[in-house]
Amino acid sequence: MRYYREPQKKNRTFSGALYFKFLTIPSENPYRCIGRVIRRLVSLTDRVNAMVTECDRRAVLMHVVNIAINQLTPHFYREEDVYRSYKELIRWIPTLRQVLGAQSDLSQLTLIYYHLTKGADGARGDDTSHLKAAVALWLNEEGHKRILARDKSGRGFHHDTTGELICPVDYDWTDAAVKEGIRSYHPDYIVSAYSWPNFLYEGKYNPNDPTKGLFKGKWLVKAFKFIFTSPTSTSELYSDDEEQPRKKQKAFGERSTRSSLRFAFSSCGSWRLADGNFDNTTFYSHIVDYFELPPTPQAKADINDLLLWWNRQVFGRTNVSMYCPQATQKLSVAISSARQTSTSSNLPGHIMPDM
Repeated sequence: MRYYREPQKKNRTFSGALYFKFLTIPSENPYRCIGRVIRRLVSLTDRVNAMVTECDRRAVLMHVVNIAINQLTPHFYREEDVYRSYKELIRWIPTLRQVLGAQSDLSQLTLIYYHLTKGADGARGDDTSHLKAAVALWLNEEGHKRILARDKSGRGFHHDTTGELICPVDYDWTDAAVKEGIRSYHPDYIVSAYSWPNFLYEGKYNPNDPTKGLFKGKWLVKAFKFIFTSPTSTSELYSDDEEQPRKKQKAFGERSTRSSLRFAFSSCGSWRLADGNFDNTTFYSHIVDYFELPPTPQAKADINDLLLWWNRQVFGRTNVSMYCPQATQKLSVAISSARQTSTSSNLPGHIMPDM
């Protein structure tokens, strides 16, 4: 897995399956440091106390009310999203389950939630702030109409380039009437989280093949590498026949990158859950559902292919076994070893050779 960066001086301590990089500032609360992983790898919007509360609610339903989880009504679909976030939280911070289970003081639990959430929101703020300046640099380097690095008021639909990138694929940004309708908030051209924006696609959106190129946009790859590897790596984009001499690891965190990049292209001055009619929570949920709830086996295979494409784009082709392990038990070494074991077990005894 690829671990996240901190701009400050740091050292490492190991906990479970994850390295946490604690700040060396003595006054820094350790839970706030640990919480920085949450917005990047767990959930972009859910609060820690909401995740834990949803886990407790399900425990009550199963053990007290005796209701099976699969019998929950559609009213609880949002709760299902939060519960999935809780499972990711425990996956990336495995010691947290034991800490929360051992802590019975409500005031102490509230304090832990507070620091975890502050750390999570602080990491998201750092990412969006740094990405805001980086996006301006990338677009300016391509010769587009100049974009200011720190002032976002001229971005979004006020700027032709960023407007086209965040324009829903269901609308034609090159049509002057569509462009004016979006800018004037006309009801026929509502921009909501129920349409994918253009920047998610590699090439043009095809309504007859809507998944072709989806989540392969070049700006997504640059943004991911900027946040999860290093800012300098954004200039290194790899095709399937190129290699990168760096240790390859599985690309987690793609989902939060897409929402953060949409914010960087927009004219919002600060992060918020809703940008007009565009709800970032809904947008993020749609992305998570697309990857984690494929409706058919073929859709699941397509998602696996997409993740393989992402790993190759970010980390190159070599050491592919780091993120796509072989089924070694079916290969020749395992088969021949099994045959040896089977043969030796049928012998009455072993005769040692003369020395």
